Amino acid sequence: MANPEELRKQDQKLPRQKRKYPQSRVTQSLYLLLVLVVVAWLVSMM
Repeated sequence: MANPEELRKQDQKLPRQKRKYPQSRVTQSLYLLLVLVVVAWLVSMM
């Protein structure tokens, strides 16, 4: 069994479209939360 960390490092060297592992769920959820906060702030300004 290959080391997941090694697989991830190899994957990072590929161009973005060819990567097997996209950005982590944690990063995606952080961006989503940030977007929701900005949208809520914009709505409250109206």
